[in-house]
Amino acid sequence: MWPCKDIDVSWMDVLFALRVCVKRDHSLILEAGFRSESNRSLFCISVRSAFDLYLRSRRWSRGDECIFVGLNVPDMFRIAESYGLRVIGSDIDAITTKLDISQLRASINEDTRFIVVPHLFGHRFDLSPVIELAKSLKLDVVEDCAQAFAGHDWSGSEGATLSLFSFGPLKTATALQGAVAIVRDSSLREAMDRELQSYTVQPTWRYAARVVRFAMMTIATQRFVYGLFVGLLRSLGVDHEAVIHTATQSSTSKSFARWLRTQPCTALKQVIRRQIVESEPSFQTRIAKGSALFDAIGESVPLVLRGQQPNVFWMVPILTEAPETLKDLLRDEGFDAMSSRLVAVRESGGEGAKALEYAAMLPFSPQMSEMEFQRLGSIVTRFFSRE
Repeated sequence: MWPCKDIDVSWMDVLFALRVCVKRDHSLILEAGFRSESNRSLFCISVRSAFDLYLRSRRWSRGDECIFVGLNVPDMFRIAESYGLRVIGSDIDAITTKLDISQLRASINEDTRFIVVPHLFGHRFDLSPVIELAKSLKLDVVEDCAQAFAGHDWSGSEGATLSLFSFGPLKTATALQGAVAIVRDSSLREAMDRELQSYTVQPTWRYAARVVRFAMMTIATQRFVYGLFVGLLRSLGVDHEAVIHTATQSSTSKSFARWLRTQPCTALKQVIRRQIVESEPSFQTRIAKGSALFDAIGESVPLVLRGQQPNVFWMVPILTEAPETLKDLLRDEGFDAMSSRLVAVRESGGEGAKALEYAAMLPFSPQMSEMEFQRLGSIVTRFFSRE
């Protein structure tokens, strides 16, 4: 069975990470490795931690509002609400993921302080209308680039207050943990850096243990091993999807607050920088393979991001009113489609965001052959012709 999402790390990556964990004469790392970002980057333990750091540094008042465009991981809403902020949602188109600028404008009032805009599923769109609107109203723009990292040539949208990049275990060119925040407001960056330096440094051994754990999981996600694993859990009546989501989450609820206020060890910073600088070839392969999968799926199928460029195919969502039926069908054929972890803001997320929340994520890996893409595309196309 093909897993929905493989862990994008090679054995050379694993060996490099373990070597820098053992090596004690670490060279000082001053910047992340993005081109044209000489002194605006901060290494954080995760995007959630970087977002929390931003809120601690800005010190917004309780009762202030923030707007989340589209959908995001629930922890991001939870962090904002922990500071007494009111979270408002603004909708996006379910197929293109483009935001509704008129709805966004209508959501802004005198209590609004910042807008969080994600680039979803590997696609990045033009953020300039949002940046222009925010600039005219003196609002911050927090650009969530966690799913849209594409190498060192793109470090976010110029004009965004900060751009957040994730290198967690399910991200492309993963370091198995960590994040980079590009902060374009110099006074904000200084405040965030001062706060960050007060955090406890992650023990190197803990990161090394994480590398070993996910290296073992990489073996478990090989097609034949993964099929045995899923078959065993299903035969025992265990929801394997829940098991996988739990195994790959960043932190448990008990340790969440302590984990947010941790800064990455030097070894993790070195691995992140290496992934930024050296990941370009893997993206080219991923784009070619993703395009082949899209071509294999019939035009009548509501395939998210069809025709949208650029796209590095982080995930491949598909809209359906019967996601569980589709997932069961694909699993019977050896493709483990899954649900997303992303959710819309409940009160005001919008129809497009809610449709994407319940989308099915098709399995996609650069390891899949052209024949497998054709087989997957044929199954999905037939399903929608019947539906």
